[in-house]
Amino acid sequence: MRGAVLLQCSAISKSLCADLNESKTSNQTNPWLRGVTYATVFVVLNYSIGLFCFEFYGLKPSIDWVLVTIYALLSLFSFYVFVVNDIHATKLKGRAMALGFLAGHLALTVLVMSFVFATPAQLSWYAAGLLMVASYLFGTYGINKWSRHHRRSKATLQHELITDELTQLFNRRAFASNAIKEREFCMNSNSDLSVLIIDIDDFKLINDQYGHAVGDEVLIQVSQTVQRHVRRSDSVYRWGGEEFVVLLPVTGIFEAHQVANKLVKTLADTTFNIKDLVELRLTVSIGVSQWIAGESISKETLIRADKALYKAKQSGKNAAVVADFTDISHSNPDPETSKEQSKRA
Repeated sequence: MRGAVLLQCSAISKSLCADLNESKTSNQTNPWLRGVTYATVFVVLNYSIGLFCFEFYGLKPSIDWVLVTIYALLSLFSFYVFVVNDIHATKLKGRAMALGFLAGHLALTVLVMSFVFATPAQLSWYAAGLLMVASYLFGTYGINKWSRHHRRSKATLQHELITDELTQLFNRRAFASNAIKEREFCMNSNSDLSVLIIDIDDFKLINDQYGHAVGDEVLIQVSQTVQRHVRRSDSVYRWGGEEFVVLLPVTGIFEAHQVANKLVKTLADTTFNIKDLVELRLTVSIGVSQWIAGESISKETLIRADKALYKAKQSGKNAAVVADFTDISHSNPDPETSKEQSKRA
């Protein structure tokens, strides 16, 4: 009789493994079938343990049903958490946490059976203890794995939020944040700060003649060239279309103009090889402005640089023009800057 019970438990175990595999594959698109699978797993597990205990040890003469109910509810909750974790196994980067809760469910089930059947107390607690150890090991591994994935995902998302997808330069959102930090540094260190706005001359003609794929590659190569010819402390931003912005901390207008002229000459002298299919020569125009105390870099300073860029375009392109310090755009101070200056005073 007992041999038949063992064979039956073995067959049930094989059926359980098949059900778990099925729940991971074919049932993913069918919630009803998935629910039936998990219910089958629950019944199979608990029935096999109960059948084993009943055949080998029999019922206890007196049963503490309050204790049985408490541990049965805990066991049921552990199985519920196992189901939730197993359904979201892909998001949780594996089934380790799910298996941890399943082991916890089995440990509590063994204890419930020890309250109902006349199993040796020491054997029951040893078995439950080993299952709990397995539960903690699987759970800890799963949590650590998910935590590492979560940190990587968060870092990736943060990178995508401040990075231009095409050129991998910083974007406007990053400029708004970095400009505030650089402005505060300049105010605290009493140093200069300058801005360049770079625009590729006649870029529309490149798109029209060679197509947008070539145009995109030109933007990538221009961005890389600009990055190579500025300092590590400088930051380059894709402003939109064929425009780029360079933030130059601890740089006065004279040095910024030198940097701009160097970029104009370097880009004009560069032959851009586009995937070994097209070779292009191009020029850029650059507007240069220095931040003035009281200005918002994202507004007044950039507006003056943009006006200087317009003058460079009007004067024949392929040039760097310095913004006028007496431009009316900086007559209205940025409220945040004024507040910070009054605090320092």
